[in-house]
Amino acid sequence: MKDKKTTISTQFGAVPLALAAGAGAEAWHQIGWVIVGGMSFGTLFTLFVVPVVYLLLSGKHSGEHSDDSFAAEVG
Repeated sequence: MKDKKTTISTQFGAVPLALAAGAGAEAWHQIGWVIVGGMSFGTLFTLFVVPVVYLLLSGKHSGEHSDDSFAAEVG
């Protein structure tokens, strides 16, 4: 839960950069949107893509027998 709070606070902290006005605002806009977008993408990647890839690589998604369960059935 701590990481979630850190991500949210970082995103909200970068919003004023993304919405800045005045001298040099174009540079602040870019920095702010990179921070907000990067944190959002990283969070979604960690929550959804990594677990799916793990399931695909582990072979547990297709109902295949693992070595331990197969040995228990045979032995």
